[in-house]
Amino acid sequence: MQKDESGWVPLVIYGVPFHNVTFDEAISWIIERARSGRPTHVVTANLDFVMQARRDPALQRILLEADLVLADGFPIVKLSPFWGPKLKERVTGSDLTPRLAKRAAQEGLSLFGLGSTAEEALEILKECHPDLKVAGTFSPSYAPLQEMEHQEILQHLEKTNPDILFVALGSPKQEMFIRMHLCNWKVPVAIGVGASLDFITGKQRRAPVWVQRCLLEWFWRIFTNPKRLLGRYMANLHFLFTATRQMIQIRRMPDLSSPFHPLEKADFQRLEKKGVTIVPFQSLEADTLPDHPLLIDLHSVPWLDSQELGMLLVIAKRCHSQGKPLILYAPRPKVVRLLETSRLTRYFDIVSRPCEIHV
Repeated sequence: MQKDESGWVPLVIYGVPFHNVTFDEAISWIIERARSGRPTHVVTANLDFVMQARRDPALQRILLEADLVLADGFPIVKLSPFWGPKLKERVTGSDLTPRLAKRAAQEGLSLFGLGSTAEEALEILKECHPDLKVAGTFSPSYAPLQEMEHQEILQHLEKTNPDILFVALGSPKQEMFIRMHLCNWKVPVAIGVGASLDFITGKQRRAPVWVQRCLLEWFWRIFTNPKRLLGRYMANLHFLFTATRQMIQIRRMPDLSSPFHPLEKADFQRLEKKGVTIVPFQSLEADTLPDHPLLIDLHSVPWLDSQELGMLLVIAKRCHSQGKPLILYAPRPKVVRLLETSRLTRYFDIVSRPCEIHV
């Protein structure tokens, strides 16, 4: 099975990739990436992320191209078996942050906190783990993304040179901030942690463990902050029912094949001259694919589950990183509808006739 740089094939659920990992696997991978020095973007995505990504192509692209996307939300985990393999567990940002700080202290890695409660939160983590290296903190003034003190923040990061950056600016602002600077700074790992630092400081109260185990943490959060969260959670719930109903309707569609226009000998010769590799979908199990433009023949594929969508995403990311196109050839109407509903048609080139193939 083709894997991305994380080492796992993501499961694409409602158009968002989720890496199928446990807490321990995620933390170990993050530590390894921090040591490698390679700029890395980690996202903890819940149902609200998925809903926002459905409406915002820019946010969806950030999630599609992130290095590691963790399922921070029980609806995604519980519904995952309906679309493919089951996600191993819910990996919440509010639990990941202190656990990662503990591991960073053991490994001698430094942290930097960006957010209004970052200084207090990292002081508390330092008290819990005396060996923790706190590279620094910065509390930016409240402002829209484009009006933030970007240069000052970047100067702090350049000076302190942290291994792991916690960004607590709220979603999707924090994800957009990280993506904006990912290729320009020297920070190995950047993670959007949302309200996690507020939970550490006590500014926001986490639900009791028994409430979490009963999958009622969302209800607890509404109860503790109804003015801010009631409307958001109701919108999330409406989205969940609507998106799930759409997916079920697509899954139940009859498997009708569209008029298929097979590639002729002249088409193969034309594409070969342009360096295009033609691969049937059933042959995509190989670990290594040619570093050329790819055309994947989908005409005989009746459906794509979440892991198969993830495999296509992995291949697309590789092609995009090299400036090479990935072309999906002749998908059936049911598969096209799945890609459209998942908002993935804007990430792949989809053609149905040989004359439409341009490379």
